[in-house]
Amino acid sequence: MSTVKVLKFENGERYPVLFSETGLPDFWVTLYVTASLRLSHAATSIENIIRDILHLRLWEELEERELIEEFAKGVFLCPEDIHSLRDHCLIKPKSARENLNVKKSPNVLKINTLEPFKQSSKEVVSKHHYANRISHIAGFLDFIARTVNRAKGNYAESFTMIEAMTKMLCAQKRKVMRSVGNINDHHLKVPVPEVFEQFMGVVEATSVNNPFKTPGIKNRNELMFRILYETGVRSGELLALRITDIDYFNSRIAIVRRHNDVLDLRSRQPVAKTLSRDVYITSQLAQAIRKYIVETRSRIDGANKHPYLFVTHKKGKFSGKPITDASFRNRILKPVIDQFPEDFSSITRHGFRHNFNYLLSQKIDKHNQYVRQNSDLAKNEGMTYITEKEENDIRKRLNGWSSEHTAATYNKRHIIEKTNMLMMSDMNSQMSGVLINDK
Repeated sequence: MSTVKVLKFENGERYPVLFSETGLPDFWVTLYVTASLRLSHAATSIENIIRDILHLRLWEELEERELIEEFAKGVFLCPEDIHSLRDHCLIKPKSARENLNVKKSPNVLKINTLEPFKQSSKEVVSKHHYANRISHIAGFLDFIARTVNRAKGNYAESFTMIEAMTKMLCAQKRKVMRSVGNINDHHLKVPVPEVFEQFMGVVEATSVNNPFKTPGIKNRNELMFRILYETGVRSGELLALRITDIDYFNSRIAIVRRHNDVLDLRSRQPVAKTLSRDVYITSQLAQAIRKYIVETRSRIDGANKHPYLFVTHKKGKFSGKPITDASFRNRILKPVIDQFPEDFSSITRHGFRHNFNYLLSQKIDKHNQYVRQNSDLAKNEGMTYITEKEENDIRKRLNGWSSEHTAATYNKRHIIEKTNMLMMSDMNSQMSGVLINDK
């Protein structure tokens, strides 16, 4: 089975590679990564693209096709092929492999294998994931088709056909055969703030429900979740924090972009995806982090060999090493969710970022309401009304965004709630008038 591994070079560069069943790097994928992606994409982005190419390979197995050989013969994807590939891109790899297993079975025949996207039992990806997958596959196929035909005498004719194929494939991004209603919007599936508050109560080091055993690990995990909760930073930004990034005197944390850092021992380096910035925390949290560094981290074997803040406490070859993304997901977050699955099953690391922005919206609304109702007092206190543009600017700075669109997206849930409240208020007023008229 093909596997994706991340190599780390001496200069700190992370280089994702697809290894085939033979244990050797896949030639065409490696060529594509080196020639087209390496200089313009982060390692995590390249790894995601490779996994989408693996999904393309699943389609080739299902259809019993060899696209590279076909392209070399001047045969490119027809509209029927593109529609089939489009439908394949809608489903998750697990469902695609199930279809492959069914097809290979000599005793089983399922009609739904031909059109899996129409089956409610098949797990489908989000619209955003689907669109990215289509783009990544289109880019890879375009590169392969041009490369194998470039030296041929009829390349001009092939170029036109390749361009048409790529254009048609990219056009499928707009043809997602799923509901576009709010029910499928992942921004609206984040648990309500009360669930996050309950979660934070469980991960307190002194909580009787805390699933972790040793005091040091309890303390470390509580600090990690408190940073996510109070600042809304991404989990990669949390794991990339260095000791020197903490300003205890001013109670703030520096989020710094350090891609391809030679000091980071992890092959899959957690990095800041957004702009570098300073985020403020409570003085209590700042002092708690300082206490963890002085009293706990300093006593962990191997922790003094690197500057990263949160380290593995378990003794052995990984002792003192920076916590990896997989460890945070499976050994820190998952045990808390498993403790109360009915309450916390919908909590994700990125959900803390959404919750932070939702609470920020509520704080700004409360601020503006106070300014409107107490204009004189607010003026004396130097408080002014926060406009929509100013709110977006605040949100951009706190989250490290440069785009107005992204800031607005993270405020979508709050906007919908306010809209629904206004609509309900208006309907109640109208119903009140009807009842009065009936009397």
